[in-house]
Amino acid sequence: MYMRGKRSTHKIISLRMFITLAICLTVTVILVLSGLFYYNKTAGILMENYERSFTSQLSQVNQKISDQIAAVDSVAPLFLSDTRLLNILESPDSSPVGYETKLAIEKQMSSMYHRTSIASHNFTDSIFIISKDNALFHIYTSGSFEPYEEQNEALLARLDKSRTNLMCRMLPWDDNSIYFIRNLFNGNSGHYMGTFFIKINRAKWMQYCVEGLDPSWFISLYNDEMALVSNDSLKEECLELAARSAAYTSLPTAFHEEALNGEQYFVASERLSGSGLTSSVLAPKDLLLKDLNSTLETYLLFLVLTILIALAAAICISQMITTPIKRMIYHINQISAGTSSRLPPMKMYHEFKIWADSFNQMLQQLDTYYTDNFQKQLLLKNAEIRALQSQMNPHFLFNVLNTIAWKAQIIHNEEIYQMVISLGELLKANTLSKETDFIELEKEMDYVKFYIYLQQCRFEDRIDCVIRIPDELRKCRVPCFCIQPLVENAIIHGLEPKKGKGKLIIQIVPLTAGDFPEPEMEIAIIDNGIGFTRIPDIRTISSSAEDSHTHIGLKNLDKRLELLFGENARIKIESVPNLCTTISFRLPRMEKL
Repeated sequence: MYMRGKRSTHKIISLRMFITLAICLTVTVILVLSGLFYYNKTAGILMENYERSFTSQLSQVNQKISDQIAAVDSVAPLFLSDTRLLNILESPDSSPVGYETKLAIEKQMSSMYHRTSIASHNFTDSIFIISKDNALFHIYTSGSFEPYEEQNEALLARLDKSRTNLMCRMLPWDDNSIYFIRNLFNGNSGHYMGTFFIKINRAKWMQYCVEGLDPSWFISLYNDEMALVSNDSLKEECLELAARSAAYTSLPTAFHEEALNGEQYFVASERLSGSGLTSSVLAPKDLLLKDLNSTLETYLLFLVLTILIALAAAICISQMITTPIKRMIYHINQISAGTSSRLPPMKMYHEFKIWADSFNQMLQQLDTYYTDNFQKQLLLKNAEIRALQSQMNPHFLFNVLNTIAWKAQIIHNEEIYQMVISLGELLKANTLSKETDFIELEKEMDYVKFYIYLQQCRFEDRIDCVIRIPDELRKCRVPCFCIQPLVENAIIHGLEPKKGKGKLIIQIVPLTAGDFPEPEMEIAIIDNGIGFTRIPDIRTISSSAEDSHTHIGLKNLDKRLELLFGENARIKIESVPNLCTTISFRLPRMEKL
């Protein structure tokens, strides 16, 4: 039996072991999932950053290239501003050009060239203008003199003399030169009159274009007849990219991944308008994977260290949690055995202290349960008796008032009779107000009139009262006794201390929707009493011995309105001392149900 109990005990996992495993497992799962999420998210972010970088670099490169192409294209019109050159090109005959004339024109061309923006970069080798009659004008801009007959013949042989845009060419035997070519046409007749060549040093021009570009990236320029690249070792990749260009240059800027010569590259391409060239920025995909794998290795190291720290922390936390629990279990067993009557203070954790105090309080309450239950039954019976008494008192007062009214009527004292009847109606309204929250405005005003009648009897002819209520509002529902406390306050605190005759106005007007979603009405009590020198805050008014009733009534009404309709329905006070005081509040117009 002992061995079976021992095996059964060992099958139950301890709280300390559960906490340790739960913390470690939770931390491990969270970190692994976050690692996967981090890897995917980082890859996406890096890809977005690469795309933004590529398109940005492409825009910068293309801007440089476009600016230089525009500068190159502006040279020919500049040269044609020389009337001697223009006349020779437009001349219909084929008379030879004199040496001095040719020398003067070429000198003028050289002077014009050195005033252009492309002269400052020093990547232009030479410039040629060949008329339709093969008259040749040329200048060397780099200081190197090379034979040009073969290159001009090859360029003219492949030239389409009907094209009007700037053309870009390369010769098969000259990989280090780029030729920009433009046909020249007569401005009046539109006939072909010559060809403009400008020879650009490819290495210098490409070096200028890649300034500021990441060293591991390179650019490629190509069209249907040529392809050049900033890195000569990637010429095959450039040719392969040019062959596929039609598939991804339909958009203004295309970012994509390409397999070139067996390697993966990220490519951003854009077709340049006006020159027929396509510009591309390329970078090996391995760069992205290298950055991503480096980041992942760092994260995996962090993951392992975090799991080890979590394991150590889990052991410490489980020890700190289970130690007071073991102590508490020991003392509960002592109470169960009868050797102790209460738990000792548990000061290690606030929650355990509260638990121990609650447990001790429960033990104490068990001892006094039957006594407390008996006292509660007595209190309940007393409350029922007082409730029955409170129901009997109003009926007794009504009977007494009816008797007084009957006596006054017998002796024909109509004034006392009316006063007693009014007082009885007020007491009856007060009793009914405890049973319902709302009443018709017309009925509420009947009670107010009873109260005003009693006050007019008291002050005789010192108070005049005017009531203004539209007929459409008389059936609206208002809170019980919401007007009488304001009338009472106006008479006692405003008109009673006033010397001379006083006037009281009860004014109720309809309003459109304002602070409430439905139409509203405003209830205002206006008097010409002594008023307020300083408008009080109703919530802070303190009651005194002589006027506690009116103050408490005013404060209670303000609180009732706030509870029923919100902050916007609270009482508002406006006063000009000894002239006019207005106490008002707004309610939603509630039609009779």
